Amino acid sequence: GCSKKVITIGASDKDDQIAWFSSRGPTKDGRVKPDVLLPGVNIIAARAKDTSLGNVVDEYHTSASGTSMATPHCAGVAALLLSGNPSLTPAQVKRRLMETAIDLQFDPNTQGSGRVDAYKAFSGGAPPPPEPQPEMPMPWQFAAFLAAIVAMIIIIVILGIVI
Repeated sequence: GCSKKVITIGASDKDDQIAWFSSRGPTKDGRVKPDVLLPGVNIIAARAKDTSLGNVVDEYHTSASGTSMATPHCAGVAALLLSGNPSLTPAQVKRRLMETAIDLQFDPNTQGSGRVDAYKAFSGGAPPPPEPQPEMPMPWQFAAFLAAIVAMIIIIVILGIVI
């Protein structure tokens, strides 16, 4: 994970704490690594038939921890970014992940740029749209007033009275 071009992943837990086993920098030539963090502690994942890697949850799932469990999260976010903008280069994907990561206030050689924020990475850092407001029901008095107006118009048309 010390290549300049790859995205080096560190692992965090559900409370945004750094996993004890997470990769840490710097590289031999002094660069900050990892680049970003993603969840990698107690991740439930699909398990191959007749295997027992991690803690078997059921016939189809296992629970495991490691940067190898955090890395697929990064691949998924990268795929999401590319689905929205297929022209992104690998360097642009890496930059987007790093620039929109949430700073967890750890040393850069422990957290890199921070924990990946998939929404911010996909939206380019824009805040989420506001929640839609529930529609206000029409007050019954206003509805009755409109009904009276419509009734009067119908009567005028039927009687042929011109205003």
